[in-house]
Amino acid sequence: MIKTLEKQNERDNKREKPPKTAQEVLPIYAAYEDGIFLVGKQKYAQTWRFTDINYAVSSREEKESLFLRYSDILNACDIGAVTKITIILRRMSSVDVESGILIPYRGDDLDEYRREYNEFLLQKAEDANRMIRDLLVAVTVEKDSLDEARTYFTRVGTELTANFARLDAKLIPVDGTEKLRLLHDFFRPCEDFDVASFDADDYVAFDVGKKLNERAQTAHHRHDPRDDIAPASFHFVKDHFKMGERFGRALFLKDYAAYLKDRFLADLTDRGRNIVLSIDIIPVPTDEAVKEVEKRRLGIETNIANYQRKQNMANNFSAVLPYEMELQREEAKEFQDDLLNRDQRMFFANLTLVHTADSLSELNNDTEGILTTGRKHTCQLTPLKFQQMDGLLTALPIGVRYLTALRTLTTESLAVLMPFWVQEIQDSGGVYFGDNAISRNLILCNKAKLQNPNAFLLGIPGSGKSFSAKELIVFLALATQDDILVCDPEREYAALIEAMGGEVIRIAAGSKDHINALDMADGYSDGDPIAEKSEFILSLFEQLDDGGITGKQRSLLDRCLSDVYAKFKRKKRQPTLKDLREELLAQPEPDAHELALSLELFTNGSLDIFAHETNVDTKNRMIVYDIFGLGKQLKAMGLLVVTDAILNRVTENWRQGKRTHIVIDEFHVVFENEHSGEFFNSAWRQFRKRNAFPTAITQNVEYLLDSVLASTMLSNSEFIVMFNQAASDRENLGKLLNISPEQMSFITNSEPGHGLIRYGRALVPFKNEWPEDTKIFRLLSTRPGDN
Repeated sequence: MIKTLEKQNERDNKREKPPKTAQEVLPIYAAYEDGIFLVGKQKYAQTWRFTDINYAVSSREEKESLFLRYSDILNACDIGAVTKITIILRRMSSVDVESGILIPYRGDDLDEYRREYNEFLLQKAEDANRMIRDLLVAVTVEKDSLDEARTYFTRVGTELTANFARLDAKLIPVDGTEKLRLLHDFFRPCEDFDVASFDADDYVAFDVGKKLNERAQTAHHRHDPRDDIAPASFHFVKDHFKMGERFGRALFLKDYAAYLKDRFLADLTDRGRNIVLSIDIIPVPTDEAVKEVEKRRLGIETNIANYQRKQNMANNFSAVLPYEMELQREEAKEFQDDLLNRDQRMFFANLTLVHTADSLSELNNDTEGILTTGRKHTCQLTPLKFQQMDGLLTALPIGVRYLTALRTLTTESLAVLMPFWVQEIQDSGGVYFGDNAISRNLILCNKAKLQNPNAFLLGIPGSGKSFSAKELIVFLALATQDDILVCDPEREYAALIEAMGGEVIRIAAGSKDHINALDMADGYSDGDPIAEKSEFILSLFEQLDDGGITGKQRSLLDRCLSDVYAKFKRKKRQPTLKDLREELLAQPEPDAHELALSLELFTNGSLDIFAHETNVDTKNRMIVYDIFGLGKQLKAMGLLVVTDAILNRVTENWRQGKRTHIVIDEFHVVFENEHSGEFFNSAWRQFRKRNAFPTAITQNVEYLLDSVLASTMLSNSEFIVMFNQAASDRENLGKLLNISPEQMSFITNSEPGHGLIRYGRALVPFKNEWPEDTKIFRLLSTRPGDN
């Protein structure tokens, strides 16, 4: 036997005595708040959770790249330690679904909509997969003390984090409470886990033999966490076991196919059942592996020579080597070449799978399905005989290995057991944005968990942009107390906001509703508020004159604006555009008079709606600024003024500790000239700093990508919803956001409500379909006749 395996088998010795209780079945002898478990004599285990990646929808080239990077992770496994890759699938209970996605009732006029929304979500959850897929990696090592183990796991965790980051996967340490919760959810799936039962400042230790680490020996025995996670009873028989009222079966991979597809693990675990699948990995030093292969080759050549000698003695000098001997020779030669020339390592590995069911007949049916899946991939999975306890404990992410059925593999043959498949977005407190098009799970997005909450909705007309924005507004109106402000150039949101109890401010030529373009709340800017307001005024004047403004005119505007605010600060009221025009007329320069003349139509003429003091109620929690009636000449200007008014409201809310959600449609319009684009870019940054969640909507992606500022805002936004795109826009978006052609196929000729969500690092295809016989759908739909 190879020395590495012999030593490892000595370390992975059995328990000292047979278990007498359900708690003693679990080989947890000490549990520490940082997630380290003592699982044997001086044997410590640490577990990390890693996020999934979109392997399933990657191109062939990308899959090869991901495969090689995953191979690098396997090659980095420490000698002397056992690494365990675990996939846990657990079905969300109805209680978890209801507590996680339903909107509480408040006893107001909107409860009718909440009831309809909750019924929709419950139906979606019932139709969905409802499977939570946890990916874990555990490392078990033998150390003399807990402090040595902590030092070792700190180093290993740093290396693993760097290696998984190359796959765009995030590695997260699993602390003691979360690790116990994982085990609890497996053993007691229908019960709540008592978090308070595990004290973060405490640990427990039990006598497992003559020697324990020094800290465990002197530990104060306070609480045994196994009492909170172990089932009421265990009963192990020949080929299955019973834990509490549930049945389970442990299987192992007996025969490994000569050629295996990378979707083998995905097919095994895609069953809608509670499953734990683990791969135990024992790396072998390269020098030892080479010696072992040379020894095997020598044995094969000896057998061949003996065979030929026997044939010669029988005067059969033309005998051909049997196929099996030729195959053994080729495999041994290829194995040696892999180790010496192809950066491959030698591993001992075994795959263990445990699945559970409510009844024995259901368990048997599930087992047959799993065996059939294995046969489809030319593999043989076999239930363990009289080793069900060992198989169960080996499969769990505790960090122990009690099975000796191992297979010799190279890096590539081990890496084909690919744990990655598809990304999920299921944030607690998240907003429903559709169903995952691959896994069929609900997509729940909580933008507060992202690095920034900035969002874009992109797509051609009729693809579902406005529908998605309205869906977000409905959830926020029903489930939160946050403020919602909408800039509506096409009169699409008024009916929805009015139904939710909000206010619609209609801004048009001759309207009685006025918004003062020069309103400026306290704290308008982090720096010089006059300088920020000057940028806004320059943007307005660019909208007034297609020829733009000169440098001299910019200086005049900046000077006059400062003077106007200084004068009216003493008067304790906000100036207006009329006051700015009078200040321009008072200047001796001819350019100032030209500016005043260009402003006349918008201060003393028929388009003076932004030149009066604000006379509308802007204190309502939900407001739509309807600028549909402005017409083409004033729409861009109205968009700027409304955005500036929103910035004032955001500043006031921020000072009061309130969150503001902002929806701006036809976003591309403001990037048609330089200063308005700079103003919006500045406002976008201030939204993020002041607890505001902006969402920009546009159908003209090309306009955004032509602007350096807009494309930078787009690429730096953590939340982007892409619907069906025009061909040129798809190509440009793919380059900007680094999206593969396979992933872009989800926004190519896609149906309304179907597309891609970029959520932080995740990129998930989705479909979002509402029943048309609901009141909410009629509020959300933009099709003629639906409202």
